[in-house]
Amino acid sequence: MANANGWGDGASNNNIGWGKGADNAIGWGDIHADSWSGLTDISGLPTTDPDAQAFITAAAITDPTQQSAINTLVVDLKGYLLWTPIKALYPFVGGTASQHKFNLKNPLDTDAAFRLVFNGGWTHSSTGALPNGTNGYADTYLVAQGTLGLNSTSYGVYSRTNVDRNAPSIGNVTGAAPAECSLWLRSSNTAFLRVNNSTNASQASTDSRGLFIANRANSTQINLQIRGTQYTYSNNSNSLSTNAFQLGGVNPNFFDNKQLAFAFIGDGLTAQNMTDLNTAVIAFQTALSRNV
Repeated sequence: MANANGWGDGASNNNIGWGKGADNAIGWGDIHADSWSGLTDISGLPTTDPDAQAFITAAAITDPTQQSAINTLVVDLKGYLLWTPIKALYPFVGGTASQHKFNLKNPLDTDAAFRLVFNGGWTHSSTGALPNGTNGYADTYLVAQGTLGLNSTSYGVYSRTNVDRNAPSIGNVTGAAPAECSLWLRSSNTAFLRVNNSTNASQASTDSRGLFIANRANSTQINLQIRGTQYTYSNNSNSLSTNAFQLGGVNPNFFDNKQLAFAFIGDGLTAQNMTDLNTAVIAFQTALSRNV
């Protein structure tokens, strides 16, 4: 029977039907493919990854563009199999210190969750976090020893500032000098890095903008990636620092003045991992209209 509005068997000639919903203009059941796919909710709108949502909630991110960029970043990192090896990730989204402090991987406001504590002078904005180059640095509370492996360590930053300065943008400290882990983006037109060693490797660097990654995936080599280009150096592993990583310089003697729009610390990466991370970070910065 051709009901104008019917339910029951949901015959194909019903205008609105319940049941199998074969050819209904509005149907419930198998005809609603999007809800069955698991990729969209019942309204057909995209869902938010739960890890992205946890960060958005903790950091009080209300801007839809920023929310979307965070969600896409998390989805990309998981798709590239980078979510697990990264232990701390700071996307610097929201524009305030209270929002920039959160670790995307574990957005709790605790030392154990590796949230940042900003010290000294910083300027926070929608494009990132800028240390003053005098006394500004941020504690991550992430200690290499106990969290990372002697032959499996990586870290890096995305800088929006091109300036030559004798200071690392990320590193840990032993005594008065940056020790086992550190990364200078541009000092005397050279990038310097240490990864679980007390000696530097270096590479010409006349532009300190973009994503820089320092990496160790074995006992005899370290890698540097500058804006997607990779370099490899012979460098034996030595020791894991018992001091926490710091961003924007390392206290008490080295303070940088480059705006950070992304930073991470994690396990050692493959060459493909580093390439994929650069791709994901560029997409993230582009979505926020702050790629350089």
